[in-house]
Amino acid sequence: VADVMTTRVHVAGPATHFKLLVRLIEENKISAVPIVDQLGVPIGVVSESDLLLKERRREMESGPDLLHLRRRRVERAKAEGLVASDLMTSPPITVSVETGLTHAASLMQERNVRRLIVVDQRGKIAGVVSRSDLLQVFLRTDEDLCYEVVMKVIPSVLLPPAEGVDVAVRSNVITLSGEVDRKSDAEILVRATRDLDGVVEVVNQLTYKWDDSMYAEPVAVGLKA
Repeated sequence: VADVMTTRVHVAGPATHFKLLVRLIEENKISAVPIVDQLGVPIGVVSESDLLLKERRREMESGPDLLHLRRRRVERAKAEGLVASDLMTSPPITVSVETGLTHAASLMQERNVRRLIVVDQRGKIAGVVSRSDLLQVFLRTDEDLCYEVVMKVIPSVLLPPAEGVDVAVRSNVITLSGEVDRKSDAEILVRATRDLDGVVEVVNQLTYKWDDSMYAEPVAVGLKA
C-alpha cells in the first residue's frame, strides 16, 4: 500500500470542533478526516456520514429503532457531539505500510469501508489508501507485466528457467503458453502470475511432459474397529 497511498493527509485532533471538521472535508474535497493523538497515532475517523447525523437529530428522536438499538444509541450520541472525540468512529481500521494490495482490498471489502489508514512501524499515521488508490495498480502497462513475469516469476518457479514458456499480455490479461516439465510447475507458474499486482486474469495454455500429480503421496484413511 505504500506505493499507492496518499501521503498528504489532512488530520485533526480529538478536540477539533464540529465546524472545523466540516471545513476540512469541504475545502479539501475528502470524505473523512483521520483523528490522531498528540503523538500522531490514529485513534478514530470522522466521516461525512458521521457529520450528517447532526441533520437527522429530529428524525432519530421521533422513535426508537427496536431492531438496531445499539446502533441508534451510537448515532444519537454522534448527532449530539460537538468535537471530534464525540463524532469519530473508533478504533480506526489500520494497515501497515508493508501490507499487500490484495490484503488491503480484501479488508476493505470485508469491513465495507472506502479507505484504510496506513501506519508506520511506530504506529503513527503514514498515509491513507482508498479504493480508487488500489485500482491504480490495474493501470500498469502490458510491457511492465510481461517483463515481471519473464524476468522474475518464471526464474523463481522454474529452475533452470524454461525457454519454451511464452508470455503474451493484452489489457493486463496474461496468456502463458509453451511446455514445462511437470504439471505442478504449470500450476505454480499460473498461480504466481495471477498473484501479481495489476493482473486482470491469466489464460493457461501451458502443456507439460509429466503429470506428477499421479505420484502425490496417498492420504492414509483410518478404519473404524
